[in-house]
Amino acid sequence: MSALTTIHKVHGAVVCAVLIGGCALIAAPATSPEPSPKTAQLLAAGGYVEAHLMRRFAEGRLLVRLPDRTVWMLDPKEHCSWCWIYVGKTVWVKLGKHSATLLNPKGETAECWNGGQTSEY
Repeated sequence: MSALTTIHKVHGAVVCAVLIGGCALIAAPATSPEPSPKTAQLLAAGGYVEAHLMRRFAEGRLLVRLPDRTVWMLDPKEHCSWCWIYVGKTVWVKLGKHSATLLNPKGETAECWNGGQTSEY
């Protein structure tokens, strides 16, 4: 085997390693940021439970999964400018009989209508 062939094989192996490593970084799950001081203060006041924001539908409705594995449908009362950013991440929710408040790690809230528990998801 010539020196040039060996160099090409090593070069190809290095390129493959970089590509595979880069793809692994892309596939790494995004973690939710730590709660801000404002979020921590609201959580300490009570009433919020941790939730996983599962999905945001085209019309704006949201699905959140609580720690007990129940899924709730929420419908923001006004356009939520940040809800889509947290799909697949941790948020907190305070559920009332007819309404709910969604809280993100930055301390921003969104008032929602509580569409109730759903068994479809």
